[in-house]
Amino acid sequence: MSNRKRILLLTDVFHGMGGSERNITQLVGGINKNKFELYVARFAPVNPVENMREKDFSIMDLNGAGIYTVSGLRNLIFLKRFVNEKKISLILTYHESSDFYGLALSIICNIPAISSRRDMGFKTKPHHRLAYRLGGRYFDAMIAVSNAVKQEVVKRRWLPEERIFTIYNGINTANYGNGYDGTALKKKLGIHPESPVVGMVANIRKIKGYHYFLQASRIIHRYNHNVQFLMIGHDWIESGFTIPELKRYGEKIGISKNLHFLGGREDVADLISIFDVAVLASLSEGFSNVILEYMALSKPVVATEVGGNPEIVVHGETGLLVPPADVHPLANAILSILKDKEAALRFGIAGRKRIEDKFELGKMIRQYEDLFEKVILRELS
Repeated sequence: MSNRKRILLLTDVFHGMGGSERNITQLVGGINKNKFELYVARFAPVNPVENMREKDFSIMDLNGAGIYTVSGLRNLIFLKRFVNEKKISLILTYHESSDFYGLALSIICNIPAISSRRDMGFKTKPHHRLAYRLGGRYFDAMIAVSNAVKQEVVKRRWLPEERIFTIYNGINTANYGNGYDGTALKKKLGIHPESPVVGMVANIRKIKGYHYFLQASRIIHRYNHNVQFLMIGHDWIESGFTIPELKRYGEKIGISKNLHFLGGREDVADLISIFDVAVLASLSEGFSNVILEYMALSKPVVATEVGGNPEIVVHGETGLLVPPADVHPLANAILSILKDKEAALRFGIAGRKRIEDKFELGKMIRQYEDLFEKVILRELS
């Protein structure tokens, strides 16, 4: 065990089970313990939400101050001491603040650092973009969750293409079987057993396109008053896009009786199991974990053609891709699947097979391990 390589994972946040949180949890739980030992630190301590119960490892809480403040300097001193005491061999960073802390530590401690890029950069601020242009090349490598993300990084000239490695998110398909009682769950939610269900799982945020989903729901409602619309996700309290505001919008457009806002849930797989069509209406997406869940549960998918979505969903084979922020194509795609049960079944079966062939969790873990070893040994070409 003494030969294990120790890796420090730095993240800005860990307060739910979003993309980075899920990735960290999967790595800590699935990494080869004979080869690696992982430590996790976050810069924004918060009260954990319910689905933090998925996490069974400790996290070091750091001060959320910027790197150029007195508190930031204390963070660096603490982390430098930690890196030296634990003999850390590699730093893996998530999000902007962690990237800059990790890069500083990498230089100070003379150990390699990898940045993890998980979105299309929609929330990066001008000073972040400048910092990446100036300092990004000092990362030993970058992990992109999709080829779309990789190409965005290349376009922004944040890092040379040869040092960016696409590693898709993975999912443990063994956790997505057929043991769900849809009838009982529908009854619990107050939904008639014969009512079709169109669902979307995403945090309640503007970027997830909920307004477009609601507008599409109104069109679908005109054709079939029985269709029920489920929205599952934590409310990020973004002005204009909170659950109460979206409910009022649903009332305004006359479909409130068919809308079900369920908030953040732990039983997401159970809920997806009652979907007849699984939707993601995002305006931007690096690589969607929830689409993996949809397809692992053999659900036909309708998703916007943004970011890494087309690298998961094969249009016409595992579901349908539509333009972002365009209500009518979204509604028409959902309606076409609701009307064609054979196509829905075909999409679902093909989706599950695609997950098993291309996005299994074990494959993702092995790719991370291979990259870790190469970077630690300075074997990247």
